[in-house]
Amino acid sequence: MNALVLYDSKFGNTERIAEAIALALQEALPTRLTSVDGVEDCSEALVGVDLLVVGGPTHAHGVSQPLKDPLKCLGNHSLLGMRAAAFDTRVHGPRLATGSAAVRLERLLRHRGAWVVVPPQSFLVQGTEGPLDEGELERARTWAREVLHAAGVRLPTPSGA
Repeated sequence: MNALVLYDSKFGNTERIAEAIALALQEALPTRLTSVDGVEDCSEALVGVDLLVVGGPTHAHGVSQPLKDPLKCLGNHSLLGMRAAAFDTRVHGPRLATGSAAVRLERLLRHRGAWVVVPPQSFLVQGTEGPLDEGELERARTWAREVLHAAGVRLPTPSGA
């Protein structure tokens, strides 16, 4: 099984979360970390991927355009059978007021046939440009382990345990 963490980041906060998620996933399976800036053909980027984790900053209550564009090329049922999860970064406040890219990403993944293994997750920033709230990187690593567990991936046991 292989994983791909695909992300968009404007001010670097979402990139830091994506890196933390990728590092945690790498504890159990081969994982690529890819910015949408480096994706020319989304179907090519997904070759050999069994677990797709997609995230980006919340823009105008939804998904940023740079993240929407590469996902547009995916047709209905193009992710059939693929395990997936969605995350975002957003400012403090009720989701109704701030919006959530992760909720919209989850919907998009489901419409493409993916099996979304955990509810969408938001990681908080202190303002539009950040920084991340204290503890969010550790929370991202913990969430990534939950994604692995929900996807049926066994985590390696620590040596000596």
